[in-house]
Amino acid sequence: MSSKRWKVGLLGAGYIIDVHAKSLINQDNVDIVAVCDHSVARAESAALSFNIPQVFSSLDEMLKTDLDAVHILLPPDLHFDCAKQIIESGRHVFLEKPMGTNQKECQALDDLAKEHNVKVSVNHNFVFLSSYEKLREDVADGVIGKLDHVNINWFSALPQIQFGPFNIWMLQKPENLIFELGPHLIAFLVDLLGVPDDLKVDVSLPIDLPGGNRVYRHWHIYGNCGKTSFDLNLSVIPGYTDKRISVRGHAATATCLFDRDIYYIDEPSGAGLLFDNFLSVKNVAWQVGKNSIKNLFKSVKGTLQKSPSANPFGECINKNIHAFYQTLEGQYDDTRMLAEFGVKVISVCERIAEQAVFSASDKTNEEWNVLPALTQPTVLVLGGSGFIGSYLVKSLTEKGLGVRVVTRGLGAANIALKGLPVELIQGDLASAEFMDEALEGIDVVYHLAKANGDNWADYYKHDVLVTQNIAERALAKGVKRFIYTGTIDSYYSADSAEVITMDTLVDPKIKSRNHYARSKATCEALLTEIFNNQGLPLVIFRPGVVIGKGCPPAHWGVGMFQSETRMQFWGSGETKLPLVLVEDVASALTLGIDKPNIEGKTFLLTDGPFLSGKEYVDIVSKEIGTKIRSESTSILKFYLIDMVKEAAKNLINHPNKRRPTYRDWDSRSHRAQYDSSKTQDILGWKPAGTRDLIIKKGVIDAAREYFR
Repeated sequence: MSSKRWKVGLLGAGYIIDVHAKSLINQDNVDIVAVCDHSVARAESAALSFNIPQVFSSLDEMLKTDLDAVHILLPPDLHFDCAKQIIESGRHVFLEKPMGTNQKECQALDDLAKEHNVKVSVNHNFVFLSSYEKLREDVADGVIGKLDHVNINWFSALPQIQFGPFNIWMLQKPENLIFELGPHLIAFLVDLLGVPDDLKVDVSLPIDLPGGNRVYRHWHIYGNCGKTSFDLNLSVIPGYTDKRISVRGHAATATCLFDRDIYYIDEPSGAGLLFDNFLSVKNVAWQVGKNSIKNLFKSVKGTLQKSPSANPFGECINKNIHAFYQTLEGQYDDTRMLAEFGVKVISVCERIAEQAVFSASDKTNEEWNVLPALTQPTVLVLGGSGFIGSYLVKSLTEKGLGVRVVTRGLGAANIALKGLPVELIQGDLASAEFMDEALEGIDVVYHLAKANGDNWADYYKHDVLVTQNIAERALAKGVKRFIYTGTIDSYYSADSAEVITMDTLVDPKIKSRNHYARSKATCEALLTEIFNNQGLPLVIFRPGVVIGKGCPPAHWGVGMFQSETRMQFWGSGETKLPLVLVEDVASALTLGIDKPNIEGKTFLLTDGPFLSGKEYVDIVSKEIGTKIRSESTSILKFYLIDMVKEAAKNLINHPNKRRPTYRDWDSRSHRAQYDSSKTQDILGWKPAGTRDLIIKKGVIDAAREYFR
């Protein structure tokens, strides 16, 4: 064990901070003493989750504290300036890949680190994975023989292309994709063969995204290093994930499935031609089976111990971070940990980007911004750039209303609401001061914002308490109507003899339900109490299973989608689902703005019982040309599997443990009937009303948009 304890700061509190923090906690010689992010709320959330004592919104301020090293967890275009400042302060740097956005800057960091006698290393995902280590060892030892060819694939859908945010760095220029995803492949190539002598690049399947950026979804990079040829294939098209390295040598072939941490070698059995085919294949099967069983036990053990080895991604980052701190102590010597290695990887990325031939986007000259509000805003929409929210904002502006939208990111909101006359403001809904500013001049509030969390405490803090703040400030400002969107998930909907209408109450045993359903119902109860006691002019809407352009075909309101092509129905799959088109939800919400005498009422938004889960899946399968493998699944099966998972969490006192209930799983079946006729009568609301329109606009158009 090390005698020194390294004091570490984390720069950036985005999604990747979780895996870094969990890994650092797992090290025996490291203390995380500070976290820094321009969003103080995000930094404070990370500090609370990982017991980090100091929070900063400025790198300058964080560097005034006692630190030995800083992990940079920021977008690639910020790496150079931040790393330079940290190095000049005399601290070591651990960078999330890529090291930078060009070779010149990366080399400058390497030179600067040597000048200041500090270390700079880059986290190249997967290069420390157990399966890759075995491949690397077999190549070095000559077990595979002199290499003839190396093939590396990264075939994995990129959700941001379908759903955004479309303004992130990776999507801003066509070449950015190879700097963001390319290092996954190129780090393997450089480690196995070195920097290529020659390479060529083909790019294809461009797509123009909202915002005007063009992304090429297929990249083929090929060439040679000495006498060894190579192929790198990158595809971000939706489809089956395939991440592998395949090498052909003089003595054998070897394959590393690096997303699954599986390795096997295929070589002659030595039993002669008659039995070689059988025995060599049997040997491969034995290796894969043995590796899979070992991984299963490792994953279960890692989950129970709450260690990074619970999955390959976490394990490889954990090993990389461990190697970094060993390197700082002079106990580890590996070229993969050198800054020079990161420089080489970026030099190859740069050569690829220079050789790729891109054409201009058809949307380059389009304006991707909102227009000035039609009039002084009197309507405030929270969650206005989301799926339902963007349709609602469009509907409100078409009505000639002045609309203000609160958003987490102005860039993404400009793209989502492009061309609509709205006023955008950015701020924290939990802040009373900000809400007072947002509510200035507002008569009507639409609260569509939602929160996510890992446990009930997260939902209560980020949804219930935030909703309370919004309602209290709206009441103080004297708004004329407060419209809240709940969910049909809050009903108990498993009784086939029951008819659910706008008068149906939420599940009386709501505390036994999932966090989302419970949180929505709790918000409704809180708002209703304020309505009853203080006169909040409240109207509640509960949309059904909302479908349409902008939502993925793999809709969890239909069933449990394990992937885009494998799913299990909530029960038989033959029950007609409470579907509703997103534009119809928006029209109902718009009608609610000035309909008299509806305060205190709750409106159910569902269309007719037109499609079952099986019918939905059959239509999607036909449209995308891929058979979605689906199966009827007993609710009891879902419940028992959940029981086993939660038993394990309770055994180790996991912070996200909960008590699963059969009632919650059963409600997903929606065997109850839904009748929104009273909603339609009171509001004058007319949803699609036909099976053909639901299929065309809700299923086919959504699938075509997703797979465009």
